[in-house]
Amino acid sequence: MCDYIPHLEEIKTIRKLEQHVETKNNISVFDVSHWNSGKEYQDLILRHYTGISVQDYLDYHYSYQYNTDTKNQVLVRLLNGSTDSNGVFTPCATSAICCICDYLKKKKYKKICVLQPAYFSIYACLNSFGLNAHIESVILDSNGNVQIPFSRIISKSYDAVWITSPIFSTGIYYSAGQHNVILKLAQKGIFVIIDESAASPKHLLIGHLRSSSNIISIFSPHKYLAINSAKFAIIVCPQQICDYLEDWIDVFVGSLPESSCRAIRHFLSPNFQECLDIHEKYIQGSYEAIQELCRVYPDNFTFGDPSSYITIQNKSIPYIDSMDEKHILDIMKKVHISFVPGYINGFSQQWGFSYRVNLTLNTHMLKSYLGRLFNYWED
Repeated sequence: MCDYIPHLEEIKTIRKLEQHVETKNNISVFDVSHWNSGKEYQDLILRHYTGISVQDYLDYHYSYQYNTDTKNQVLVRLLNGSTDSNGVFTPCATSAICCICDYLKKKKYKKICVLQPAYFSIYACLNSFGLNAHIESVILDSNGNVQIPFSRIISKSYDAVWITSPIFSTGIYYSAGQHNVILKLAQKGIFVIIDESAASPKHLLIGHLRSSSNIISIFSPHKYLAINSAKFAIIVCPQQICDYLEDWIDVFVGSLPESSCRAIRHFLSPNFQECLDIHEKYIQGSYEAIQELCRVYPDNFTFGDPSSYITIQNKSIPYIDSMDEKHILDIMKKVHISFVPGYINGFSQQWGFSYRVNLTLNTHMLKSYLGRLFNYWED
């Protein structure tokens, strides 16, 4: 078992290069892949965000203490009125991943397929629990449509599959035809975990799937809004799995922090929709600014809908599967820009050269720095 996390080591290398340029050349480097939003977006959200106070501030708050009515309200809002599901609250999607990995271990799942691209902590957590995490890549066609490699999953006898929707760090969602593929996997006895923690409420995959004892999903509504310190996650699953998770969440995670309790109440308030509307208008503006650049520099393109994070591809640059520090350093020095290459997040060769972009960064700065980068590659 590896005692370090490759994804984080790659990110550390990028940060060291940024620091080198900023110290040596006195140049500020703009990270277009950063997880946090920009000040422009943060100021906009905070002007409208209405925090919800929490009663019994000094007490423990556990998922099982939330009454059925509160959980049903959250589920109804998530699932477009459906109440044919149950749920368990955790502080965030990462804690949900940990508890699900424990469930897979204790229920003796032997061969687990993670569909890439995916969040790095999934592999690390599965491996940490001593589980066999196998990697398969989603299939991407020339029009940006994605398919689940159904035949490979079946032929390799996986007993669980981990799916991310949208495709990690993109706005690409699975089509109705792929919804049927997921149902077929579940019908064949394969346990399906769907991570929708960064999904738009308009595109939640679980809302299109019939209730199944073999499908569970993770949601974290505030994550989509780039509200990263005051959020909660909910694992939507059958009652039997809920009962199991309620106990073991107490072991691995403990009580819900005050920020998660506030986030649950905020999600059920009208103000969440107000913040969602602001968010979607903002990222649409950033998305359109990037599309305008791509028309000027057509080697650069992106698939999918506007989302908090998208992935830009470049058809003229070869795919890379390792860090070229010299090249990255040259870009930082000449263009003053930093980014996370796609391979670090599990983007396979079929995506070509790609990197993540955060649409909640300051729009004008994002457009300016990407314009420099596109021009750098064209020269």
